[in-house]
Amino acid sequence: MNISVMTVSLPLDQETIEEVNQLIAEARTVDKVDYTSLLSVEELSDFYTKGFCVIAYDDDSDRLVGVLTSIDRIATLDFEWSSVVLPSVRRLGIGERLVIELGRNLEVRGAAADIALMPEGSEAGQQFLHKFGYALDFSERTMLADAEKVELDSEVEVYRYTDEESEIIEVLVSAFGDTEEEAKELIAFNTQTPGRLMMIAKLRDELVGTVTLVDDGEKLWVTGLAVHENARGRGVATYLLNWSKNEANRMGKASVYLDVETDNDQALSIYEKAGFTTVSNTHFYKKA
Repeated sequence: MNISVMTVSLPLDQETIEEVNQLIAEARTVDKVDYTSLLSVEELSDFYTKGFCVIAYDDDSDRLVGVLTSIDRIATLDFEWSSVVLPSVRRLGIGERLVIELGRNLEVRGAAADIALMPEGSEAGQQFLHKFGYALDFSERTMLADAEKVELDSEVEVYRYTDEESEIIEVLVSAFGDTEEEAKELIAFNTQTPGRLMMIAKLRDELVGTVTLVDDGEKLWVTGLAVHENARGRGVATYLLNWSKNEANRMGKASVYLDVETDNDQALSIYEKAGFTTVSNTHFYKKA
């Protein structure tokens, strides 16, 4: 079997997207893992997504046998990547060739960092990453709740973000430990990327929190949920979660999704009490 490996910039054309989806479907039957989210398939045809794909074809059949997607999610040269190879050809070194080409591309692009995503329970995948010098950095749960109408009774009020940058920066620095520059980059990404809606939360006219909604087909993603440390314990986060479920219901969505680090016990408790349940776990690996 002769294998050709090449790099293609985003967005991908529809034919290639269909080939990627077919590869994912075949891998799912063997691995019992849906690689759609790990590979960020929904974003690969989006003109605004920053990144590239490394793809491998069998020259004889002109069939896609491997793909690696690398996304610079908020345009800071920090790339998240994941890959999958057709199960029937995994012993031919295709995965190694994808990662070698990834490294070449990251160097050319002046990448600041790269993080590999791996589904929980993939021992072969973990060994593969260790071979290339990656070590576990952190893990995340993906959680979901039904989109539904929830009665909201609170002093919290939610508005669309307009020009409250300095106040939002203070919230993000307080909640996440970000630098002011990191907070500015996140605000710019959430306000300038299509399909994202950044909201602010006020308590007695004081800006105390923020959340961003991401439109993803039948799903609505909640991201960037932050509450100033001075307002914690006053129900702001729970209100924003329930408000998001209401908004998803109004938009005709089926579910609300979010990601949370597995060691964030306080956030996990809030999400579970708000009706969110875990659907998958993802490990993030960084170069040691």
